[in-house]
Parts: sequence; C-alpha cells; structure tokens
Amino acid sequence: MATITYRTTDQKRDKLAQMAKEQNVSVNKVLDELVTIALTERDSYLRFSARASRGDANKALEILQARSTDD
Repeated sequence: MATITYRTTDQKRDKLAQMAKEQNVSVNKVLDELVTIALTERDSYLRFSARASRGDANKALEILQARSTDD
C-alpha cells in the first residue's frame, strides 16, 4: 500500500473529518472513496473518448433518425 501526503486548508480538513464522522469511517477512507470516484470517472471518459474517435457521426445520425421514424 502506498502513502500520499495531502495538504489542504484547515476548513477542508474539518469538513472531511465531519463527513467521515457522519459516515462512521476514517478520513482516509473518505478520501480513498473520493479518489476512486474521480479515477472511475476519468477512466469512463477516456474509454468514451476513444470509442467516439473511432465512430462515424453521420452513421450515428442515420441510425437515430431511422429509429425515430420507427415510432
């Protein structure tokens, strides 16, 4: 397991401590969960961007238009 030193303001530290207390977990756990969310969102964005770069916008619009006329 790695260790990261994180510097922040006293106000943010206090808010993190309050959040941890409300969730009955450690501040470390709160930060770990927040980092996990941020990394998951980044991974999703990168996957979406990679797929979008291989896509064909005109073909996608044709598919959407064809489906909208099916209703």
